[in-house]
Amino acid sequence: MPVNAGARPRRIALIGCGWAGLRHARGYIGAGAELRWLIDTDAERAEGLRRELGAAGATQVGTDYREALRDPATDAVDICLPHDLHAPIAIEATGAGKHVLCEKPLAATLEEADRMIAAAGRAGVVLMVAENVRFDPVFGKVGELLRDGVIGMPALVQLARECYLRASFMRDRPWFLDARAAAGGIMMSGGVHDFSLLLSLLGEVESVHALRAPQRFAEMQGDDTSVALVRFRNGAIGTLVESFLMKSLTTAAGPEIHTLRIDGDLGSLTVGADRRIRLFSERADYQPGGGLVAHEFHIPEADTFALEIEHFLAAIETGVEPLTSGRSQRAALACVLAAYRSMETGQPVPL
Repeated sequence: MPVNAGARPRRIALIGCGWAGLRHARGYIGAGAELRWLIDTDAERAEGLRRELGAAGATQVGTDYREALRDPATDAVDICLPHDLHAPIAIEATGAGKHVLCEKPLAATLEEADRMIAAAGRAGVVLMVAENVRFDPVFGKVGELLRDGVIGMPALVQLARECYLRASFMRDRPWFLDARAAAGGIMMSGGVHDFSLLLSLLGEVESVHALRAPQRFAEMQGDDTSVALVRFRNGAIGTLVESFLMKSLTTAAGPEIHTLRIDGDLGSLTVGADRRIRLFSERADYQPGGGLVAHEFHIPEADTFALEIEHFLAAIETGVEPLTSGRSQRAALACVLAAYRSMETGQPVPL
C-alpha cells in the first residue's frame, strides 16, 4: 500500500554530522530542501558541519535529537548514527509523526527492524533505508540487461567489495571498531549493501553459508574479512567477498571498489572497477556476425547519495513506497544475520 502523501517536504532534521551526515546534507541542499536541524552529541561537530555548508546550513544546531522531534516544523528525520542506535531513534521519530531516512543497515536485529516497520506503518510515514548502492546507475543498467534476458537464466554470481580501512577513516568513526555499536564488522557494514544489490538482481535468497578469516585488523572487534556462499531460490548460486584489507592505490585514495560477474545459460556480464559493463551474449541480436562479440557499456559515476535523497523526498511527496523501504531492506538484514549465524555454527543457514 502507498504510504500517506504529505505536503512538499522541505524541513529536515539531520541526526549525526559525521561522514555520512555531510553527504546527506549536501543531497538535501542540492534538492532544495531545508536543513532545519543539525544534531550531534558533539556540539562542535554539528557547528563545524553548519560552517562547512555555509549559507545553506541548518537554522538550528543541537545535541539532543528530541528537540528536533518536538519541533512541529520538522517534516522528516535523517539518521546517520552507529548501527545500534538506528531502531530506538527511528521508532521515536515515527511516533512523533516524522518521516525517516535511516542509514544502512536498517537495524541491528530483525526484531528491531520489525518494530521500526510496524511503527512507521502505524504512523503512516515513510521509512526508507539510505542504501546508496541501489541508486548507482551502473547496477541499474545491470538490472536492465538481466530483465531483458541477454544472459538467459543466471546460474552464478560473484560480487566483491574491496575496501582499505585507513586510519583517517577511523578517526571520524571510532564506533566502527566496536562490534556492539556496529552490530558486527564488514559483513554488516559492507555486506548489507551487497545483499541488497544481489536481492534486487537475482531475487530471494534460500540459504547463506559464511566464513570469516582470523582477525588481522587488531583494533576491530567485528570481522574484517569474510565470505558468503549464497543460494538463491531461482537455483543460482553466488559468492560474496567482503574485506577491509584490500590495499591498492585506488582503495587507498578512498573509494570502495565493486567487482561483479554474472554468468547465465546465454551469456556473461562483468562490472569492473572502471565502471564498464562487459557483456558476452549468445542471443542472436547480440551476435551480428554470428559469433561471440564483446559489448561494452560505460556508465559515468553518479552522486548516489544525492540520488537517494531525491528519492526519499519524492516518496514523501507522492506516497509511493520507496525502492529501499524498511520492508524491502529487512531481507538484506536477514541475509547478513544469517551469515553471522553461519560463521558461528559452520553450517548453511536457511532463510
